[in-house]
Amino acid sequence: MAPLTFAAVVLAGLALFWLALSYVVYRRAFVSPRPMWLDDFSFTPFEFQADYEDVELVTADGINFGAWHFRQPGSPQTVIISGGHKGQRQGALGIAIALWRKGFNVVLYSYRGMPGSDRAPVTFGIKEVLELQAAIAFARKRIPNARIGLLGYSMGAVVSLLGAAGEPGVQALVLDSPFSDLRRLLVENVRRASKMPGTPFVWMAGMMLWLRTRCRLSDCRPIDVLSSLEPRPLFFIHGGADAITNVNHSRRLYDAYRGPREIWIVQGAPHTGAYFADRSLYVERVAGFFARHLGLDVSSHLRLVEEEEVS
Repeated sequence: MAPLTFAAVVLAGLALFWLALSYVVYRRAFVSPRPMWLDDFSFTPFEFQADYEDVELVTADGINFGAWHFRQPGSPQTVIISGGHKGQRQGALGIAIALWRKGFNVVLYSYRGMPGSDRAPVTFGIKEVLELQAAIAFARKRIPNARIGLLGYSMGAVVSLLGAAGEPGVQALVLDSPFSDLRRLLVENVRRASKMPGTPFVWMAGMMLWLRTRCRLSDCRPIDVLSSLEPRPLFFIHGGADAITNVNHSRRLYDAYRGPREIWIVQGAPHTGAYFADRSLYVERVAGFFARHLGLDVSSHLRLVEEEEVS
């Protein structure tokens, strides 16, 4: 084989490898999971004997999605929970029920592309903000004088940051395992998984995303919107052993924010694992943060619940 032909074959092979790995990155990051027959066999608030309603909402761009509203009549304090990347709302039932029992209204919703919602590409928070906006609008309509806090996990923490930047009525945010910059996060994960430079593959995956959705990776840099959140209080939570979103992402956001902020690094906890490391402590810290900043007397509510149970 002539040297020029051999070189062309090698270059073609490298190009195919680059495109193939880039497509793998794109699929894992931005393609929603296929529906499965097991999707209908999962826990709901029914198992917890909660006072809730199952609601159907629609985004500004016409995506239908589902939500659960855990009701606390007479209480304006409301927490809206945004789940993680490709996660179902069932995954946050534990903290949702715990906060409801503490006296908060809770809205827990699904993203586009997830079971029970319209099929659509995942955009790591760029368009999922529209679901959060619809959930906030629902809370304001359904709950008189709603005082709203946001709790987000991983991608949901980023959705909360991006959404609150355009919603001055949001009063407090708890951000569990957020990333500071989507491009940086993807490059770190590709590099860790493949032991190769991540930038070329992430660039092509970003091009694929733009061709499909007209969204750019640069549209998802929560560190750029922090000034729009001031002076609202932020509470960052991160696992010290997070191998998916390095704890430095939360530290970077914490250091850059100029409003009131707290940070809790849970040593040894994996990605979004702080809740599972110590459920009781996690609930107390998150509920306490929202109680202080949304104006809920948690101890008073618990006394009322105990009196009702006795009677």
